[in-house]
Amino acid sequence: MPPRPTLLEFGKRNFICNSCLSALRKRPIVTPWPIRQSSQAADSLAPTRTKRRSPAQESERLKTLKALGLLKDSPQKLSVNYFEQGESGGIRRVQDAEEFSNILTDPGGELDARLKELEDQLQGVTNIAKAIEEMGGKEEADKLRRQFARDSDGHADDLLEEIDNPSISLLAIPISGLNGNRQDRIHRLNNWIRRCSRAWEKNDILPKDIQGLWKAYSAARATMSERWHTVPTSTWEVLWRILSAEYTFNTNRMSHIYTLAKDMQQSGVALRPEQQILALEAIFIDGWENEAIENHRRHVSTLGANPETFVSFWQLGLQMYCRVGDLERAERVASTILQSPHETDPRFVQPLIKLCAETPTAVETGFQLYRDLRASLGDSMTIEDYDTIISYFLASGNTEYALFIFVDMMKSGSIDLLGAGQYPPSVANPFFFGKWLKRLIGMGDLEGAFNVLRFMKSQGITPRAIQVNGLIGAWLRSGAADNTKKAEDVAWVMINTRLQFVELRRRRSNLSGINLYSSGDGWPRANLETFSLLAENYKERSLTAKIGPLWQSFQEAEIAPDSFMLNQLLLSFLQDGKGETVLPMYQEMVKRFNLKPDSHTFMALWQALPANRFARILPKDFSTEVSRTRALFAEMMKHASIFKSKDGMEIDIFLARNILHSFRKIQDHAGLLLAYRALRRILNYNPPDMVVFEMLIGTLDLERLAKRKEGSKLIRARTSLDHYLAHRHRELVKSGDINDGEDMSLEMRTEEAGNFLELQLETAFSDLEEGDAQRLAIKAAGEMGLHTRAAEDTDSHPNP
Repeated sequence: MPPRPTLLEFGKRNFICNSCLSALRKRPIVTPWPIRQSSQAADSLAPTRTKRRSPAQESERLKTLKALGLLKDSPQKLSVNYFEQGESGGIRRVQDAEEFSNILTDPGGELDARLKELEDQLQGVTNIAKAIEEMGGKEEADKLRRQFARDSDGHADDLLEEIDNPSISLLAIPISGLNGNRQDRIHRLNNWIRRCSRAWEKNDILPKDIQGLWKAYSAARATMSERWHTVPTSTWEVLWRILSAEYTFNTNRMSHIYTLAKDMQQSGVALRPEQQILALEAIFIDGWENEAIENHRRHVSTLGANPETFVSFWQLGLQMYCRVGDLERAERVASTILQSPHETDPRFVQPLIKLCAETPTAVETGFQLYRDLRASLGDSMTIEDYDTIISYFLASGNTEYALFIFVDMMKSGSIDLLGAGQYPPSVANPFFFGKWLKRLIGMGDLEGAFNVLRFMKSQGITPRAIQVNGLIGAWLRSGAADNTKKAEDVAWVMINTRLQFVELRRRRSNLSGINLYSSGDGWPRANLETFSLLAENYKERSLTAKIGPLWQSFQEAEIAPDSFMLNQLLLSFLQDGKGETVLPMYQEMVKRFNLKPDSHTFMALWQALPANRFARILPKDFSTEVSRTRALFAEMMKHASIFKSKDGMEIDIFLARNILHSFRKIQDHAGLLLAYRALRRILNYNPPDMVVFEMLIGTLDLERLAKRKEGSKLIRARTSLDHYLAHRHRELVKSGDINDGEDMSLEMRTEEAGNFLELQLETAFSDLEEGDAQRLAIKAAGEMGLHTRAAEDTDSHPNP
């Protein structure tokens, strides 16, 4: 239909447009079927034609249909067409009256977009709350709902504010003439602009605000580029203010500024002087270094002469020239700033000091700039200032100048080493350098610490082993390949120094009256910590091939090991599949060095048992494994004091679980019962429900069992435990230990669950051995290092 000048039109016109007429003319002509004489048979099968009714017959038919209720009322309704005319003059037909009503109440669709946003947030909160509630956190779910209710009230106020506050509505980018996705992108950007504008006024900008605004702006840029002139100036101001803000979480700030500056320039918006300086910096950081420097030169007479932008403009130039390594121009710019009457922070010369430190011919100039800076700052120079400048000289390999600055920091300028032929004893000692090393390692400057170590050796100062071990440990913890290589190289140099010392000591004992001196390269001798660091690292990286040479060197170094070194060695054997050597190695080390094992040692020993290394033990090997397992338990009981803590005797829950399953796998019912009793009575162990069910069912993987057909076993075990706990609850109520209607405490319930497992183990052992149970229990107690009294009462818990 042709466009009409009015928005509303009542009725319809008898009008056909030209396009419809042309389409009608182009309709294909239907080829007529050939006419033939129809037969009498065909005439008889043809449907009879209805004769035209007379007015009387039609009136009678309508009365009949009305009486039967089959006559539908079809009054003529008035048809109304709606149209919308945009700002560009284009006219669009509106679908129905409902859409027309929405246009009148919400012309830009902005209110509807905000309501849709609130609905999406409500749906998201509802889903999260349901998930939290299903996991058992009903209180957290209610808290989340209450928080959203408070937030949604605030959003409702914001929605009313948008209607009443004309300043917020002026930020909207017009959407007239747009449709589909292009309109949606501008809608979304408008919503984010309003939201961030309100947050800015409340000083409540969050990381998600910056991210959401930039995401919406990036999506709408293509649409905006076709109509830059429609973007209000106030909108550009809001975008710049928020996206260029110096928040710690605004990590892409310069990228945002670079893009915004380009778009504002294309839209014809003039940048303010401070915005131009930020744009220059963003251009430089974005990789357009030559263009940024050229632009900086062109603005010397404008931004460089403006008192409001003088300092920031020339400091930016100094930073750019220092970054590109143009020392000559950087010095000229620094001189311009120093000679100006404007007040500046003396720290602006730090980039120039860094450039001088990196330039071999200008190192002394850089050090002199540092001295001038220290004189300007005086007592206001902070430790962070010293650390920053020290890092410049360390990174460039000028360790001696870095030492001069560190001495200034530590001695408050009372000692001046510049030009000194020899360092004073208060400086030339490993303890003073050790403070420096500790500070550098703590700051993460590992390369700087390594440079200090090499400088110490060059000055004839041998570092302490503990200092070098600190750097080795930091290297290994970093996980970087080059750092790991440095750590290994330095550690093995220290090990070789130790081996040379041992060999020299051996020769001295054979050569009386002759003094022998080591000729090393200044590295300290390795100690137990050095070997332990390497052993732990090799174990974590599964480098079992390197454990052998390390252990050989350790034995040659004649250093008494500790339990940590022993544990790393045993665990490395386990990883290498040499579990059979773990127990003999332990026995040799304990006997040779009188070592005291710890809980980690016994964890390695229990894991090394064939029952825990192999998937299945043959029945013919049960007797051998029973003796081996009982002997290991006796060894652990001999060192039971290692499990003593400030709260009494306590064993690691994973170790206890490993012990119980070790006896279960070899079907040692007597050993299992006695081990469980000993763990409970001596080491105060009470198993959690998971271990109780594992022992009752005989599995290490309850989750896998529950997914299979055997899941009914878990249900029966759960039911049995619940019945026992209910029975014990009634007995405790009857005895007055707990009140009627009061639940058992967690500690009491755990204790009762442990009693239930012990009762089941007793029953299984007694039923299996029948009358011989007492003798077998006493024998097992002797082999396991337990007092025979622990095995005498196999029926200590009556059946419920």
